[in-house]
Amino acid sequence: TEVRDALVVDAREYLQHLAIPIKPRKWVPTGACPRYGFHGNLGRLMASEGRVLSRWGDAGWGTSVARAKKRELFGDDLVGAMADMIRRWQPDPSPEWVTCIPSARRPMLVRSLAERVARRLHLPFSWVLDPARLAEPQKLQQNSFRQCRNLDGAFSVRGNVRRTPVLLVDDIVDSGWTFTIAAALLRKSGSGAVLPVALTSAALG
Repeated sequence: TEVRDALVVDAREYLQHLAIPIKPRKWVPTGACPRYGFHGNLGRLMASEGRVLSRWGDAGWGTSVARAKKRELFGDDLVGAMADMIRRWQPDPSPEWVTCIPSARRPMLVRSLAERVARRLHLPFSWVLDPARLAEPQKLQQNSFRQCRNLDGAFSVRGNVRRTPVLLVDDIVDSGWTFTIAAALLRKSGSGAVLPVALTSAALG
């Protein structure tokens, strides 16, 4: 099939300007989070709606994210694309600082991404979440209860949490439980609204 070059350019441009909503989870399954004490309706501890830049492996940014993950370095192109997505999104309330999901396996990968996005947006970055234990990969968990239980006690809060809206950065979102638990910890520690952002979604790929 022959396709006009202009259509290919338009399609790639469309894919590179996606901003897929991340819908917040509202409920924690009974018995899934005994260490944190989260159960039932999260209420004020719930994350706000977020945004994700791509679908894993798509022809927009998804392929670039997959390649960067293998190299364990997100390039300036992806940093700029995430910052541009956030500017176009114009979340309400507006974020006043940036933090990230911690990783025990690759501690600097997402932190470096979040710090560089923060600089692009002229916002301060604060490292406030630590990995408290090595959790199993979320993709290996077979249902919501196990995905949530796998993260119970996985993070700890360190330092002073700012009482203003925050961008919570990660590289990949799948089930959404990592954002859910991390956001609940930040809110419980006094933060303002927690706005999740990620480079790609494995759930939609």
